[in-house]
Amino acid sequence: MKMLLKLLVIAVLVLPLSGITAKAQSTKQQIEDLKRQIEAIQLQNQQQIQQLQQQIELMENARQADQEKIAEIKTKQETVDEDAWYNKFMAQYNKGLIFESSDGNWKMRFRIRGQVRLTVDDPEEGDVATNFAIQRLRLIWDGHAFKPWFLYYLQISPIDSNTLRDLYFTVAYQKEIMPRVGQWKVPYNREELNSSGALQLVERSIVNDQFGLGRDRGAALYGGLGANNNFAYGFQVSNGDGRNGTSVDSNLLYAGRIMLGLGGEDFKYDANGSYPTAKAYDIVPNFAKSPTFAIGVAAAALPGLNCAVKTPDGDVCDRVEELAFPQSNLFQITGDINFKMPFFNVEAEYDGRWLEPETGAQDTAYDQGFRVQAGVFIVPKTWEIAGRFAYIDYDTKSSVVPPGVSTNSSQWAITPGLNYYISRDHRWKVQADYNFVRNEFTLGEPDQDDNIWRLQLQAYF
Repeated sequence: MKMLLKLLVIAVLVLPLSGITAKAQSTKQQIEDLKRQIEAIQLQNQQQIQQLQQQIELMENARQADQEKIAEIKTKQETVDEDAWYNKFMAQYNKGLIFESSDGNWKMRFRIRGQVRLTVDDPEEGDVATNFAIQRLRLIWDGHAFKPWFLYYLQISPIDSNTLRDLYFTVAYQKEIMPRVGQWKVPYNREELNSSGALQLVERSIVNDQFGLGRDRGAALYGGLGANNNFAYGFQVSNGDGRNGTSVDSNLLYAGRIMLGLGGEDFKYDANGSYPTAKAYDIVPNFAKSPTFAIGVAAAALPGLNCAVKTPDGDVCDRVEELAFPQSNLFQITGDINFKMPFFNVEAEYDGRWLEPETGAQDTAYDQGFRVQAGVFIVPKTWEIAGRFAYIDYDTKSSVVPPGVSTNSSQWAITPGLNYYISRDHRWKVQADYNFVRNEFTLGEPDQDDNIWRLQLQAYF
């Protein structure tokens, strides 16, 4: 019995302990399992991290390769761009479209000038004529080539049958002595040398029509002297056959002009001008920043002029035909003055011409003419009132004019005008003028009057 009680007591005590032991062993197993799971998860995560790190490294290597490729392409592109033609030229607009090389050895400026004119011509005899016209169209290229001192100038007129107007080359290595060859305006009278785009009235005067020598082909020497380029000169020998003419004999045209300027502000020398001068003494009749005075004289000669084979620009051959000179020696002189201020300007010119027949009993004919013109700005640089008087006195001695032949004894014109300068210079402008012209004749023939109204728009760009 006692033994049984002991066994019961032992059972009561041992059974709970065995349960606890079993439970403890189960918990330990769970802990071990959890540790193994943690290790498995850590191992899996480590593998994923390593995979991600490998992907990152691959991506960084690819990115580096792309950057190196981009840098290589950019370097190649920059090298190609440096050699590209469009990186060697600069383009801009400055009173014309300008292209210039980066080394300064090439420059070209392109400009267009057009004039549209309405003319009402009411002659003393005949019908009134009303006419709209494209009076002038000029395409102009100028600049330098090869070196900054090798200058060129080209001007054409597409609406004229005689298209080429100017083509000349000037070596301006030293502005004091500048050789020039080609075709351009003869260095003679001031009004002709002034561009048709910078006229103070709609058209040049009757004096210029009679005594002007226009353009010719030849060679010349120009230069500017003095600290402010006050003194300018030009001497030329040319064919004597006018624009685009060809000499068929050895009787050439010789011309020379000298000019002195005082006052003004801009003394930069324009070596590529039709008649090179300092900017202050340019042959434009108006527009000045400060009081400016210029005086010029010129002479021209063409020995043995035979208008049957050679016709200089201007009306000299009409006069030769009128006098029935078969061949004659031509000699001309001119002198001019110009004074301009910001609000006022005045200009005067005298022309004289000797025509000496080489055969026959007729004497030498001496024709002369002059013009005076002036302008006042009623609004600075914008509105200007201008006027001109021009007169020609023809030699009508009986020893000059063939017997029984009626010729012009004199011709004069009065021209008032009004100008509106849109661009505050001569580039864009509207001009209106009235031109009264009287022709007087010998042998008692009646005078002939002509009344001409003109309105013109100019665009120069």
